[in-house]
Amino acid sequence: MLKKIFSTMLSFSLVLSGIITVSIIDPEETKASSYNNLAGRPFMGWSSWSSIRKKPTEKNIKAAADIITEKFKLHGYEYVNLDDYYQLDWTTNVDKYGRWVVDPKKFPNGMRAVGDYIHKKGLKFGLYVTLGIPKGAIDQNTPIEGTPYHAKDIVDFSKGQKVSFNYDNMYSIDYSKPGAQEYIDSWARLFASYGVDYLKIDGVRNQDILDIEAWAKALKKTGRPIHVELSNNLDIKNVSTWQQLSNGWRTDHDVEAYGTPTHTNWEKVSRRFDDVAEWQPHARAGGWNDLDSLNVANGSKDGLTADEKQSYVSLWAIAASHFVIGSDLTKLDSYGLSLLTNDEIIGVNQSGAAGKRLSKTSTSQVFFQELPDGSYNIGLFNTGLTPENVSVQWDVLGFNGSAMVHDLWSHEELGNIDSGFTARLSTHASQMIHVVPAAALTVSPASGETEVPPSNVTLNWNPESWADSYHVQVAKDSEMTKIVFDQAVTSPSTKIKDLSTDTQYYWKVSSIADGTEQQIGI
Repeated sequence: MLKKIFSTMLSFSLVLSGIITVSIIDPEETKASSYNNLAGRPFMGWSSWSSIRKKPTEKNIKAAADIITEKFKLHGYEYVNLDDYYQLDWTTNVDKYGRWVVDPKKFPNGMRAVGDYIHKKGLKFGLYVTLGIPKGAIDQNTPIEGTPYHAKDIVDFSKGQKVSFNYDNMYSIDYSKPGAQEYIDSWARLFASYGVDYLKIDGVRNQDILDIEAWAKALKKTGRPIHVELSNNLDIKNVSTWQQLSNGWRTDHDVEAYGTPTHTNWEKVSRRFDDVAEWQPHARAGGWNDLDSLNVANGSKDGLTADEKQSYVSLWAIAASHFVIGSDLTKLDSYGLSLLTNDEIIGVNQSGAAGKRLSKTSTSQVFFQELPDGSYNIGLFNTGLTPENVSVQWDVLGFNGSAMVHDLWSHEELGNIDSGFTARLSTHASQMIHVVPAAALTVSPASGETEVPPSNVTLNWNPESWADSYHVQVAKDSEMTKIVFDQAVTSPSTKIKDLSTDTQYYWKVSSIADGTEQQIGI
């Protein structure tokens, strides 16, 4: 246990010679949407659409939950999302209150059984819906649960059908009519009764804001925290509305390459570079930009080279997009699995900072995240058709001198580099690095140090090469019982803000490896 004592009265600075690995910043208090307190960080999980599409069953969704538990849960993945085609054709089949009916052949034990199974794995259950009221409800004029109203009392034929991607025949709702909100309330209660933790609302357009508001009100009334994702290709002009009413929004069309034998292709992936740059200012705790799913772990079926797959995951990571696997989990290849479970790349994705575009040419792009500890995550991409040198200069980032550079994919220390960094990249390849400016490497207060500025104290210690993370505590007594700061970090440095003046503090650090905590120093 490394224990130091300092008083908040004296400045200090000493350059260290070590290297800091990737920082994963613990979530601050979430500024969430208007009706839940979720998405402090981009969600991580799996979606059925890319690989299963129209053929989900109770068996294959449970199998996916088993594999997420076995191979991905340890790395932070937690959502198992059933995306569409779990229901009967709603043009003729609805329940007694006019809502979709779960297909009993595909899900013989019902949707609640699927939710319960997923929850027992310590995972979260996601489901899908589109907007409007189904034709079957209108034709049968089904009652609206808990009200004297019926389907025909709330339908608005003048606005036509809602956008849908399967059976069509979902009609607009007139929300000025009594029973309209109550209809959506009843559907939200149904989803909550299944144990749903995530709801994808599909077919959202600018004219559908009243629908999304109704769903927001309905989901809040259930009392169940349900992550809401809006799809797809939403209009950035209304981003403030999407931020208020959801936890994520699709920035483009589907990444899948429909009509081809592969899940996706480089054209579908690379169009997201401009999306990342345009939407970056709007990502924050509570709601994140959604670039669609990651299809990188089914070998040639993915339609991408190995370099393109790594660039695909790198872009999603630096952008802080949701990390949702689209691959067939029963046919995972080892390379794709390694991409999806690289904890340093996941750390970039979960850092809480959506990457900004630093530069763009006809053949290259550079994105960066600036982290609270003064370090940077940087993605360098060759978007051209031939090998390229792709560079970043430190002064463009806002600092001068040297910096320690760490390769996030290979976990290699690349050394102390002056002025900037250049990567030689193959066609569509990329490199992800963590950069710590020398000026950011300041030693912790020496034992007994005084006159340390209380508003922004930086604590540093020598790194342990074998450590996964560090446990840092600050207290007002040497017995460490009056704790004022208690946090796990992955780099040998952290900042403490807003300490009291004229106060003596003690701090200690332990290293953590494979779940075991061990004292550093004496």
